[in-house]
Amino acid sequence: MAQNLRHLQMLEQLGIQQLLELTVGGGVEGDDSSEGAEDGVVQVMTIPGRKCPTCGAKGTTVWVIPGKACPACGTVVT
Repeated sequence: MAQNLRHLQMLEQLGIQQLLELTVGGGVEGDDSSEGAEDGVVQVMTIPGRKCPTCGAKGTTVWVIPGKACPACGTVVT
């Protein structure tokens, strides 16, 4: 648990925020469906995201995976 806290603190210092958690069954965090959890195990994967600085300067919030281009303006977010 402490390792997860350190991981989140490090991501926060780098300006990286976590987006919604996706489950292997295709659901999203908070989804109560049991699809994909027949064996009682649900794997959770988080996707790091950063706000596009160019769109942010224009007053718009667009989330981008680090290293990818913003879908709205084309700025590569690192």
